[in-house]
Amino acid sequence: MQYILKNKEIQKQQLLQELEELLARLSIPLRYEKGDFSGGLCKIEEQAHFILNKNLSLEQKLQILKSDLQHINLEDHFIRPALREFLNS
Repeated sequence: MQYILKNKEIQKQQLLQELEELLARLSIPLRYEKGDFSGGLCKIEEQAHFILNKNLSLEQKLQILKSDLQHINLEDHFIRPALREFLNS
């Protein structure tokens, strides 16, 4: 049972890494900051940025990224099927 949980955590970490890479391909800088906020997509000086609270759990970070990326047209970008499935779920 412990191996399965550890494997899921590795899968979540890999999802986060792939989401970070997707943001880079979209030219959207990602910043991890401290503060009293969750995070999300915002505009700073007319450029889109994604800011996440670095103290959030891995699951919370994934859900915030997923929620905001669902509002961006990603059809012209290659996204690994497992990542696309996560974004569309």
